[in-house]
Amino acid sequence: MKNVVLTISLCALLVNTAFTQTGRQYVRVKNENIRAQPSGKKIGELAGGTEVEILEKQPNWVKVQVTAWIWSKSLTGDPSQVEGFKMRASHILLDSEAKANEVLVQLNQGGDFSALAGQHSIDKASGAKGGDLGEFSRGDLMPAFEESVLKLKVGEISSVVKSAIGYHIIKRTQ
Repeated sequence: MKNVVLTISLCALLVNTAFTQTGRQYVRVKNENIRAQPSGKKIGELAGGTEVEILEKQPNWVKVQVTAWIWSKSLTGDPSQVEGFKMRASHILLDSEAKANEVLVQLNQGGDFSALAGQHSIDKASGAKGGDLGEFSRGDLMPAFEESVLKLKVGEISSVVKSAIGYHIIKRTQ
């Protein structure tokens, strides 16, 4: 009787281990989407046969780790260097540094950027939209302007920035 109980217990343990298996597994399908979180946006794919290590299980998802090598020059610590990186900014374009400094004083005293862009910007197209320039990538705009945007945190306003077309006050919005 003792042997029967021991055998049943051992079988139950083996079945339980098989169904809660962690460790190394292989991608069964031709291509499997990978996501940063369950039901999240697709961030890449794993090819069928790729070996993965299971780190965590949820009812319909498993968190996996892949050991792989990539070319070192494919990496960057600067997110703005990632292909497809987008940023967004608004600006107030003025024709003189003196006028730009006057508007900057108003902003520093709590003035509304969008309203001041509409009132003062010589770029009438963006001024009508509160200075919004929409999304853009690296290389889309003048270097001095772009570098100023990259130095700002979202929501921050620059000092006066000189470019070939005038004097800008820039607000990073994304």
